[in-house]
Amino acid sequence: MRTPAIAAWLMAALLGAAAPALAQMELGVIKGQVLDDAGQPLEGVKIRLVNIDRGRAVVLTSGKDGRFYRRGLQAVEYEMTVERDGYQPITDKVKLVAGTDRNFDFKLAKAAAGGSKELQAGVVAFNAGNFEQAAAQFQAAIAQAPTVPALHVNLAMAWFRLNRPSDAVASLEKAAELGPHEAAIQYQLGSAYVDMQAYDKAVSALDKGLSAKPDLAKDPLAAEATATLGAVYFAQGKVPEAEAQFQRVLAAKPGAAGATLGLAKIHFSRSEMEKALALFDQVIAAHPGTPEAKQAETFIKELRKGQQQDGPRFIRCAVHEKVDSGKA
Repeated sequence: MRTPAIAAWLMAALLGAAAPALAQMELGVIKGQVLDDAGQPLEGVKIRLVNIDRGRAVVLTSGKDGRFYRRGLQAVEYEMTVERDGYQPITDKVKLVAGTDRNFDFKLAKAAAGGSKELQAGVVAFNAGNFEQAAAQFQAAIAQAPTVPALHVNLAMAWFRLNRPSDAVASLEKAAELGPHEAAIQYQLGSAYVDMQAYDKAVSALDKGLSAKPDLAKDPLAAEATATLGAVYFAQGKVPEAEAQFQRVLAAKPGAAGATLGLAKIHFSRSEMEKALALFDQVIAAHPGTPEAKQAETFIKELRKGQQQDGPRFIRCAVHEKVDSGKA
């Protein structure tokens, strides 16, 4: 889940008056497949995407082969719910990137007999924006099926929307305890720790989620987690470790916005200004209108003001916008 941390990013409407051809570059594509816990395609699964900034919703439906596809979506952050009657829903946050196909594959488990009614009611309340009711329903579901990790993740999402980050982190910690091998939960927990500036805990969770060495070219969540890990290392002053993570992402996904931006910041911190400028320009050209492009523009302005002496301090302050530099 880009947990909410995978939610602290700054969105910038930089191209509101851009030409149609340029505006088209701001659109993204989402696609993927939904399987059941036996690995068989699931038809009729609803994939609901809610634009976090504007509240607008788009609903996709998986076909007979379990696949879904939608192009022409705004390149912004969305709250996503994947659900079908009789199965445990998945709730997460995702970010679409301009000009990039984002692939998400899901596996839905059968809903537990205990708490399934409350779970469905919680999802309905969450999608309607009634987060207090959603939290109450998820808690009721947990009371009946306390060992299901997904229930604790859903409760965490509700706590985040209610601006209760400590409760959200506690729920994610419980989910991670119950599902220690579920990488997505570790990614969400790591991102939540970053929001709290608990960087050592963030590194531990992200490392654990990435311990299976996933294919970053095929696993967008793993690529995002790797770039986020790089940003955390950079915040800790561990520049070689940060650089290694960004390079891993770029080897799998050349030109990835967050990793490119992170590498540019590293060059900036070393006063390697020509290399930094080239990478900042690359982010702006390849990912216009994104938070990464906005950050790159800000750094370029700093450079042109001749404020290189403030570079390291400036970068350290910017790193906490970790999803800006931590998303692939």
